[in-house]
Amino acid sequence: MDFFTKMDEDISIDLTPLIDVVFMLLIFFIMTTTFSKPVLELILPESENAEQQNKKEAEILISITKDGKIFYKNAVIDKVGLIDLLNENPALLNVFVDKDAPFESFVNIVDIAKKEREGRFVISTEQKK
Repeated sequence: MDFFTKMDEDISIDLTPLIDVVFMLLIFFIMTTTFSKPVLELILPESENAEQQNKKEAEILISITKDGKIFYKNAVIDKVGLIDLLNENPALLNVFVDKDAPFESFVNIVDIAKKEREGRFVISTEQKK
């Protein structure tokens, strides 16, 4: 008896099921991936055709004057006070900056917002006339 006979067929591996599995994994990861929102949200001036939003959210309104002072509810606050305010209140930060305000004051507010709010804040502007 000859147990070791030569086979006439070549041994091969079928790759079709492997390709199907890889394709299904690719589809799964594409469908489950979430895309991040932009970090800086801007409120642009309204146009004549703009629609008003019905959604009202609580906001922390911060104003920066021409001389670079930071105001919250008509009271001057410093950087430490702003950090404490943002830590205590989870509401959206809305920044109003005078057009003649020093850029350094604006950058300080942006740095604090990036650190405390992960960059999520709104810069309000005025409608062009």
